[in-house]
Amino acid sequence: MIGRQLSRMAAIGAGLALAVLGLAPACAQPLPNPVQVQARVRSPEVGTDGRITFRLPAGDATRVTLNGDWIGATDLPMSKGADGVWTATVALTPQLYGYWFMVDGVRALDPNNAETARDGVRFKSLVMVGGPASDAWTFKNVPHGTIQQIWYPSPTLKQAQRRMYVYLPPGYEKNARKKYPVLYLLHGGGGDEDAWTTMGRASIIMDNLIAGGRTTPMIVVMPNGNAAQIVSQGFGYGPTPSLQQVNAPAPFPIPPPGVPLPPQPPVPYPGSYPESLVKDIIPFVERTWRVQADPAHRAIAGLSMGGSQTIAATNNNPDTFDYIGVFSAGFNRNDPVAVAQLAKLGNGNVKLYWTGAGLTDFSKQGTQSLHQALEAAKVPTTYKEIPGNHYWFLWRDFLADFAPQIFH
Repeated sequence: MIGRQLSRMAAIGAGLALAVLGLAPACAQPLPNPVQVQARVRSPEVGTDGRITFRLPAGDATRVTLNGDWIGATDLPMSKGADGVWTATVALTPQLYGYWFMVDGVRALDPNNAETARDGVRFKSLVMVGGPASDAWTFKNVPHGTIQQIWYPSPTLKQAQRRMYVYLPPGYEKNARKKYPVLYLLHGGGGDEDAWTTMGRASIIMDNLIAGGRTTPMIVVMPNGNAAQIVSQGFGYGPTPSLQQVNAPAPFPIPPPGVPLPPQPPVPYPGSYPESLVKDIIPFVERTWRVQADPAHRAIAGLSMGGSQTIAATNNNPDTFDYIGVFSAGFNRNDPVAVAQLAKLGNGNVKLYWTGAGLTDFSKQGTQSLHQALEAAKVPTTYKEIPGNHYWFLWRDFLADFAPQIFH
């Protein structure tokens, strides 16, 4: 009884307080100009036929376009409905795509899509079109490995600590006696240690390959290949690298068809990132995890800039890796030092030197030149070419092709 009286008095007191302030309880009078809540729209909407509808509520905008990382996706027009929602529909083949909107000249992510990825200093929304061509990197209900973010010292680069990602295969923690082979997987220019996980979907690819019995369970080490960085940009726990340190280097100059590649200066090796990979990262990995520490159980692969770093690391350390993969990276056959180094990998010293490029990839000619030099040096090699530009569409496929061919 007393409790009810107190509650009633409290309610009366609250009402008097509102009256003194010139306000009225919500039940007595609606607030003026109530906030209008924008209804959430469905975007992107993927149909069974591969058609994707993108929507963006932006009633005050005068021009909105759709942009993506597929060929031709530059400022695709979007139409504005009476409800203020801009819409565009495109048909795409199975793949993982990045996209974004331009709203009155300002780049914007899709506010109704939580799937995003960071590519250096650029952010984009993601959409997956399922199908056989994207099956290798489709998330599935299979046993999953773990990703660790590890700090290690790099005396070669004169840095007390640098960060890298390490993938441990399913079951690693449960079997305390088993040792594993290691794949060192390098990103391209403008990327960092996060790139192969977020954009390359390396952990998902490895989970699916291992679950399907298509590849040997292995540890995958994904370091930061920018020598001046200790951690990816945006990590937030400084020192955060400057913008200039994540810009991709200029493309390798490709002359017209039939014109030989011009001589290029050799890539410096002493004190470089490729040297730190061999002298700093490999010893750290082999004393930290259960690793089979011999060339037969070491592989290295890289895309673009990481492919060039792979070439430098293996040319200067011909007895370190039995399996090598170069994705979309060039080689200068006019460099006698590099050609002589490549020859040391021949005659059975390397079990597989995998190469690949896209049909419209600006690194296609350089990758073909590398493949031809490998054949001349009698290095076991393959070359794969699929449709696509110099982008992750290629490199996810290449990892899914390369991984099943190593550690046999």
